[in-house]
This record gives sequence, C-alpha cells and structure tokens, in this order.
Amino acid sequence: MSTHHGWSGSPALRVAVQLPRAARAGVVICPPLGQEGIIAYRTLRLLADGLEARGVASVRYDPSGRGDAAPDTRPDAQVRSAEHAAALLRSAGVEHVTFVGLASAALVAAAAAADGDGLVVWDAPASGRAWLRGQRALAAMTIGPDRVVDGVESLIGIDVDPAEADELARLTFAARQDPTVALVRPGSRPPRGLGAVDTTEVTGSAELLDGSSLVAVIPGSAVEAVVAWVDAWAPTTARPVAPPPLHEVLDVDTRVSERIVRFGPDDLFAIETVGSGQAEHAPVVVLHNGGAEHRVGVADFQVQLARGLARDGARVVRVDRRGTGESSAVAADERALFYTQEWLDDQSAVLDALATPAEQLVLVGMCAGAWLAGRDTEDPPRLVVEISPNDYRRNTAQPGTYAESFRTVARPSPLRLRVRGWWNALVPEPVRERVARRGSHGGVIGHLRPLVEHGTDVVVIAAPEDAELFDRLGGRRAERRWSGEGRSGRLQVVRVADGDHAMFSPVMREATLAEVRSRVAAAFPVHA
Repeated sequence: MSTHHGWSGSPALRVAVQLPRAARAGVVICPPLGQEGIIAYRTLRLLADGLEARGVASVRYDPSGRGDAAPDTRPDAQVRSAEHAAALLRSAGVEHVTFVGLASAALVAAAAAADGDGLVVWDAPASGRAWLRGQRALAAMTIGPDRVVDGVESLIGIDVDPAEADELARLTFAARQDPTVALVRPGSRPPRGLGAVDTTEVTGSAELLDGSSLVAVIPGSAVEAVVAWVDAWAPTTARPVAPPPLHEVLDVDTRVSERIVRFGPDDLFAIETVGSGQAEHAPVVVLHNGGAEHRVGVADFQVQLARGLARDGARVVRVDRRGTGESSAVAADERALFYTQEWLDDQSAVLDALATPAEQLVLVGMCAGAWLAGRDTEDPPRLVVEISPNDYRRNTAQPGTYAESFRTVARPSPLRLRVRGWWNALVPEPVRERVARRGSHGGVIGHLRPLVEHGTDVVVIAAPEDAELFDRLGGRRAERRWSGEGRSGRLQVVRVADGDHAMFSPVMREATLAEVRSRVAAAFPVHA
C-alpha cells in the first residue's frame, strides 16, 4: 500500500493519504470523536486499504487540535478539518469525493459533504445533541463530579470547552439529494434527518464500539460493505493522481518541532519531538502507548507530554508498536499483541535505532506500555516511569491470548461464575494473593528487581484501582526495599487519589503530565 504521511493546512492536520497509481475517486475517512476514535483506528486503516485495492484514494487524518495535529482552539476544527482533507484529495488529482463517517464522525462527514459529494454514515447517532447527551451521561458515571475543570469538560476520551460543545451539539443531519447510504445495526434505522436514503444492515458495530479497545473486534464484513458501496458509486475510469504537498516537519510553536520517523525491521511508525537549541547530550524519552491505542482520544495526552518535555530540553519519541496505530499491516482477524515477545522486540528495535547511552535514556509507558517500559533491557535506562500499571508478568503471552482471556473474564459463563464463587469462599485470602502473584499478573518485586538493582530509578503513577493491585502483588514490600536513599536505583510511588486507570479523569492526566516532567527534570537537572 502507498501511504503518504505528513502534515497539511494551518493549523495543520496530521494526515495519511493512500493513493493508487490512478484513482477512480477519493474518500475522506472522518475520525470518530474521543474513545470511539481510539477503538476504530485500525478498522479505518483496513477500510483505506480496501479502497485502494479498488482504485480509490483516501485520506485519514487527526483533526487540528487533536491527536498528532497542530494545536487549535477554534470550535469548528472538526468540520473544517474534514473539508481541508477533501481539498487535499482534490489537489492530488481526485475529481469525485465521498465522505465516510463512523459513529460520531457521521455527523462531521454529513456537515462537511458538499453538493455533489457522496456520503456514507455508519452506526450514526441521531444528532450531535443526542451524542453529546449520551457522552455526558457516560462520563458522569465513569469519571464523576471532577470531570469539569475551569469550564472544560472531560467526556470519554475527549475534552471540550463550552464553545466546542455548542458546535458539536449543533451538528445534525439534513435530507440528501446526492448519493448516500446509511449502514445500521440489524433492526435499527438511520437518523431521521437524512430523509429517505439507501440503508444497509451490517453486523459487527456492537463488537467494535460497545466495549473497551481491548475487546474491540474489527468488523471485516461491515468494512467490506463500505468498500462495495464506494466501488459501485465511483466512476469506472481512473484518473492520474500525484502525492499532494505535505509538510515533513510540524512547527508546533517557535520552540518545538516534530517529524515522522521509522524504526527497525518492521518499519515502526513514530513521531520525534525536539526543542530548539537542544543540548547534544539531552535526555531521550521514549513514550509507549497504552495498550494498542494510537494517540487519539484520551491517548493524546502523550502529545501534550512530548511537547512539554521538548520545551524542557528533552528529545522525545512516541512510537506505535506492531498492531497499533500506523505500524504493521492491518487484517480483519489480527490478534492483539498485548504482553508478547513481539512488543519486547519492538522496544529493542527502537532503542537500537536510537543508540542512546543508558544514562541519557528514559522509558515512559501507560498500562501495557508501562509493563513494556519496566522490562529489563540490555542497558538499564536512567529512569523508568510506569503510568497505570496493572500487570507485572515475567513470562510473555502468546498473540491474542490476553485479549481473549479478558473477554472471557468480562463475559463469564455460568460455570466460571460458580467456580469463582467457590474459590473466593473456600480459599484463604493470603493463599489467593500468593497464587495471584505467581499467576499471569506476576509480582511487583520480580518485575522491578532487574531495573532497580542495576541503577534505574522507577516511578509508578497509580490511580486507586491500580494502587490496590500494586499493593496486593507485593508493592508495599518493594517500596520498603527500594525507596531509601543511597541505593543504586530507587522506587517511588505516586498515588493519585482521584485518578482513574484509563486516564479519562482530568485530575489523572494533569497529575501524570506534571509528575513525568518533574521526574525527568530531576534526573537531568542540567537540561531543565
């Protein structure tokens, strides 16, 4: 597949343009908002691959102000970015354009589509107001009363100020005269505002969107339904196309710039952030994604962190491991690589390519990325920061097994429920704890020993649920053993009382940003 990465526009979008040698048409693939965007990322990559195979160009993008795009505080960024993406396709030589919007992105796609454009809405909400109302209810249950700070409210994976909230609430659907199709769940109907449009029932939307990113399943048949509709809509004649002009470097501001880099034999996608006047021996910080999540939705805290660290004098690399974001090919049946040897190999490939002396190296990761950052490397880094760690296993998992076991636990059979009740009732708690430490979760001391005993300082940033697991798996003993002065490596634990594992809470995100920057500055004071 021929994908061209870079930035475009002002404020700039981060874009991925896929072009066949000659294109029959082009598709703007609008990204869903917040957590929906995290969950759907690989699905939309698969869609772009399917379109290219049919001779259709496409553009995927992070809208300005979100993900890896440039900062943007204007409330109309979502629709404006979709319109710019369409203009980018036309500048490449594409004449006919259709917009595809999944879930909340259906509202953006409908608003951006002009007369003559096609439109595909997939699992669309009734209106922007209805979507916002549902997200607020979910956020109130998930985050709690602290989700609004200085007028900015945190939804699930997206922060919006009052002006943007009003803009999103105004998004709605209007009757369409141009080619339009609505993909709906079995037994459902498209939004009324679209009027009488072609409707196709597809399966898999619930399995993709109605849970966490860990259990999401790419709906291959639904993706193929979108590709088939676009294939039928597009002209049969292909026109020559050429890569549109993209910026290879994003100047975030006068002090910080970013560029796309690739690492290792698997060509891992990453973004490097540097500050002006950076010292030759500046610390190098590698940021690991949480789980298999690209830097959209709540995961774009990494972007803010990287740019802040660069202003502090560090060189920062945020990387997509295989099976994540823009790295490695996508397949409908791909197996999640949680806690696998493949991810350890990816970290080794990045560190080998960077060739950073251990005393200048910092590894920072969230959730599964925390496990990866905390694994012993050939040359232990100066500092490791584990954010929301919840697994301390020493043995790696086989591809797909962690996600499959998580689905089993999340949706237990009646037999499993009976066995679990018997186990909790009859087996003493100390025994259960010892078994847990030996099980797939592992133990804190075994996880951290290779680092701290070789001179690495380790900082654990944990919300209550992760702190409880940390303590249960031997964390308190680890603190007593390694928190004293005068040791080659130290362990420090930051407990965020009002935080949450997924970092939906603004309290957790702000605490994490402040802690990581202060710990890096303390470890490398000459660069602060």
